[in-house]
Amino acid sequence: MSQTNLPFKDGQTVEVRSFEHGYRGAWFRCKIVRIYIVEETLYYSLKYLDYEKEEIHEQQVFQRFEDEEKEWIMVRPSYPSVRKIEADQKPLDVARGSWKVGDLVDWHKDDCYWSGTVVALKKNEPLQVELYPPPRGEGATYNALRKDLRPSLEWSLEDGWTLPSADGRQGNVIGS
Repeated sequence: MSQTNLPFKDGQTVEVRSFEHGYRGAWFRCKIVRIYIVEETLYYSLKYLDYEKEEIHEQQVFQRFEDEEKEWIMVRPSYPSVRKIEADQKPLDVARGSWKVGDLVDWHKDDCYWSGTVVALKKNEPLQVELYPPPRGEGATYNALRKDLRPSLEWSLEDGWTLPSADGRQGNVIGS
């Protein structure tokens, strides 16, 4: 894959996915320092924005998890700043406190975002988020504060930002 096929450039802030055990499915804010190709494989040199003591990280842009056939894109643009996202022609309110069981969310914990599903909630208590199972996540359930959640979104080269569906199918395309 040529770097010209991707919408990213040096100096751009992006989110980067990890398949490293203990961080599977986590998205980290990074800045692209350099784009390069080695033996027809595209790499980005990345600086973690929320881990200042970390060295520059070399990231293969497309990766397979263990023995999977599917190749995953490991980089996406910064999360869009939106308050309302259209889902099935109805606005999806993402205001604090509007979460419900079954919502797909990104949970901000340890300076990165973990994707999962709201599995339980009670008024005035932390809600429970179950992270996606491997390879997309670590598969555990955690207590999470509402203020630390955002709607989970998928990004692809073909469709840009979309709302994922709970059954794994691609959801509606979100305008830029």
